[in-house]
Amino acid sequence: MRLEEVFIEAQDHQKSTNLSWRDEEAYMYRGIKISNLNNEIKIFSTNNTNIQYRELNDEEYSVFNMIGWVEGVHSTVKKIYKKSIDVINKKIKNEINTRNNKKHYDSLKRKREVLINKYSNLN
Repeated sequence: MRLEEVFIEAQDHQKSTNLSWRDEEAYMYRGIKISNLNNEIKIFSTNNTNIQYRELNDEEYSVFNMIGWVEGVHSTVKKIYKKSIDVINKKIKNEINTRNNKKHYDSLKRKREVLINKYSNLN
């Protein structure tokens, strides 16, 4: 599947939000944005704390080329959730071993539970 076909799939997908503005035609689904500006198609991840969107790397692009828009978004978002869950698990271990602050520990557990539910609901 070519990137143009992935873009067409994003256009046709009911749950993709249209973000087109001026010369840019763009769609977003679950925090992943696909953009067509001057016939150059790019895919971005909006799931970071930076102000700017991060363009996907070549490996992530190949996932979209192999499995398409919806499954590619699910795969990418699952990786993001998995990474966040791992970070929270490390923070929980650190909290238990050092500070042992009950409120912070409970907060981390809630965040982890929300992410695990989101991860599970992607299937």
